Amino acid sequence: MKFIDSDYDEVSGISSATVQHLGKKFTEQAYLHPEDKNASKYAGCRFAESRAIIKALKYERALAKNKADMALDFVKALECYAGFDKNSPEAKLMYRQLNKRIKKVNDITDSINEQIQDLDIAIRQRSIIVNALERKKTEKDNSLS
Repeated sequence: MKFIDSDYDEVSGISSATVQHLGKKFTEQAYLHPEDKNASKYAGCRFAESRAIIKALKYERALAKNKADMALDFVKALECYAGFDKNSPEAKLMYRQLNKRIKKVNDITDSINEQIQDLDIAIRQRSIIVNALERKKTEKDNSLS
């Protein structure tokens, strides 16, 4: 996965980021919440980059799933033949390849879920920090009055 570019538009509050993966570019955006007075182009671009990474991983998973489905169809077709021996070295090799492809799909799915969870945590942590800073500022302003 290669980071290409990110940008923040101060007028619209939209951050966008682009990553390249498997020869294809993936671009996603993050929008500034209307009530958020503390705009951070760094946070917005980071959120947009995370979304672009998730999109790229979903693309990779779709490709891997297609390969796994083709292997599964092939194995099922061979199992229908009367002379097929499940215990032959060739059949074992075939099952091993099928299992590798299924594992790859599952590993990519785990990576996607981890990225989604990390993005959700980052968004919540930013919210907590911004609210804490806002409270501290309000308390300081009230103590000066």
